[in-house]
Amino acid sequence: MGSPTTPMHGKHAALYRRRPNGFVGSGLNDLTFGTGYSGGASAYFEVEIDGEATPDTFRWRKDGGAWTSGVAITGAAQTLSDDQTVTFAATTGHTSGDKWVIGNLAAEATTESGTDAQITDATKRILNPEALPTFTDDGGETVLTVDLVRGLAGFTANVGTVTVAGNDGYIPAAALEKVGYLLGWSLDLSVDLADVSCCGQNWKTAVPGLSGGSGGAEAFLIGSKSFLNELIDAADGTGLYLFLRLFNYDPDADATGDHFDLWATINGLSVAATIGDVVKEPVQFTVHGGVAFTEDA
Repeated sequence: MGSPTTPMHGKHAALYRRRPNGFVGSGLNDLTFGTGYSGGASAYFEVEIDGEATPDTFRWRKDGGAWTSGVAITGAAQTLSDDQTVTFAATTGHTSGDKWVIGNLAAEATTESGTDAQITDATKRILNPEALPTFTDDGGETVLTVDLVRGLAGFTANVGTVTVAGNDGYIPAAALEKVGYLLGWSLDLSVDLADVSCCGQNWKTAVPGLSGGSGGAEAFLIGSKSFLNELIDAADGTGLYLFLRLFNYDPDADATGDHFDLWATINGLSVAATIGDVVKEPVQFTVHGGVAFTEDA
């Protein structure tokens, strides 16, 4: 179903962050994924603590397959498969059920159209802004832009066959953690234009340049963190990007309505409340790496 003339149930949004190391749990988060994945096809790996002992043990699987269980933690680099390694800083002190996940791109196929190439598999289109994968055209064209939420790259000219590769290059759904909700959001998108008018013209001529966006919201954050934490993390470089899903039409109120997806950085915060009112944290954010729009399902 397409967008209606009069939007309904809009101005609500969900706020996600990329889990550190794709970590889900409440215990010790001390795993480091290696960067040497050598598989011939894209794959994601899950690692989960399955025993608290001396040492602790873990289980792992690739692409949702069968688990390999009861692997003792050594503290050194341990290979799962295809040269994908994991290293735990400690051999004890972990919590059973805690899990880590990583998504690797390797020779990932794209759908090409003119100067653009988009990752064909929709589940692999949310790219990691902190480990940008590489789009390679067999005709030698150079990448100009990469859309981080549509898995799409724009090239200097028409492309041939394009593939994508990158360790930790895409974000599996399990690696995103919902941390809050936004209310009363706004999103402003623009394209820079350069004036290339010539003497004698009656109308100005402009050439499109870079596009960008920013926005803001009245926000209520769930969990233990506040937007002040997010602003501080952005300032010191320890947590630069959040993933936003902004709904402007959701008649069934089931989070499948018209929405915008984007990576953003929190770059402004103001806290104020009148007597008897709820304290809210109005925030401002800047878009990073493109915006995707999805119609109501």
